[in-house]
Parts: sequence; structure tokens; C-alpha cells
Amino acid sequence: MSTSRACALGLALALCAATAAAAGEVRGRVALGVQGVSLEDTGPIVVYLESAGPALHFDLPKRQLEIHQKDASFAPSFLVIAAGETVVMPNDDVIFHNVFSYSTPNDFDLGLYPRGESRAKTFQYPGVVRIYCSIHESMNATIFVAPSIWHAVAGAHGEFAIRDVPPGKYRLRTWNRRLPPASQTVDVDGNKAVTADLVVAAGSGP
Repeated sequence: MSTSRACALGLALALCAATAAAAGEVRGRVALGVQGVSLEDTGPIVVYLESAGPALHFDLPKRQLEIHQKDASFAPSFLVIAAGETVVMPNDDVIFHNVFSYSTPNDFDLGLYPRGESRAKTFQYPGVVRIYCSIHESMNATIFVAPSIWHAVAGAHGEFAIRDVPPGKYRLRTWNRRLPPASQTVDVDGNKAVTADLVVAAGSGP
């Protein structure tokens, strides 16, 4: 390898290392301020970051996301993805299924397909997507499409951590199918952790 190429490669690696080192973390806890409701009652609480200024730019992770149709159910029945990601939906049952959603602008209809086949859908827009099977009324699942790759599902005690966040100002938000959202602005500094606790309560909002 020539000296110039070696220098160029070294510079590129150094820049990548510096970028990775500059990433920060947003962590904290979600608490409920709704009387008579516990975290166990609410179902999944998603915590995610969106832009508090210019549009966010990010590379989608290289992973295969799947929702299987098995025993006339969707598995998993809840999935969080980033806008732009694709979900593959294999049919593992001996019966036909037809997966569809009316959730605009991410609405779709995959049509009937048998065991051993799969169809895929790319979700371009943030929001909640509720999916069903036109053959089996009891089948339903939810996909939450976050506006960025920086998201997490709160744990059993409300704890969350969103890692590898580039420096900048963000809006930290929650989503839950039963509760109003909570939000706050966070400033992420390179290679540091920001603690942000959120209280979800009646009247919470943007």
C-alpha cells in the first residue's frame, strides 16, 4: 500500500473513531401520574427522539425485522421500528392469511398468501400502524414507526436508555396506546449521558 493511501485510510479510521466516541446517551425513567394506573396496566411505552430543529439524518440499521403469522396470531404483536425500515411478514400457518392496515399514510394490503411465503412492507412515515388479517378477525398487532433510529421501550419499572445519539438538541417523547404523551427538550453532548425523567399524566403533551 502506498504512503498516500495508508494516510488516507488512517484519516478515515480516525474520523470514524472520533464520530463513534462523540455519540452520547439519553437515559432516565418514565413515571405515571395517572391515578389508579400502573405501568403493568399500560402496555409498551415507547421513548424516542425527534428533531428539535433541522431534520435528522441517519443510516438505518442493517437488520431483518419480522412479524410472523403463527397459530392464527401475529408474533410479536408489538414492534418498534424507525421510519424507512422494512418488516417481513412470513406465514408459518397451514392456512392462508391476508395482512393489511388502514393506518394512513402507512396503509397497505399484502393480499392472500399461503404457508412458507412471506411479504414485506416498508414503512416510510412515523406513526402508529395497526395491522390485521382479513381472514381472521382475532388477529391484530401494532407497529410503532418512530421518526428516528433513536428509540427504546421502557422497562418494567419505566427505565430506558437510548444510546449512540449524535450531539445536538432533540425532543424526547413518549408513546403509549392508552396514555397521553409526555415530552421534553434534551441537549446531547458528545460521549456523555443525559438523564431525563418523564411523567406521563392527564394533560401531558407537546
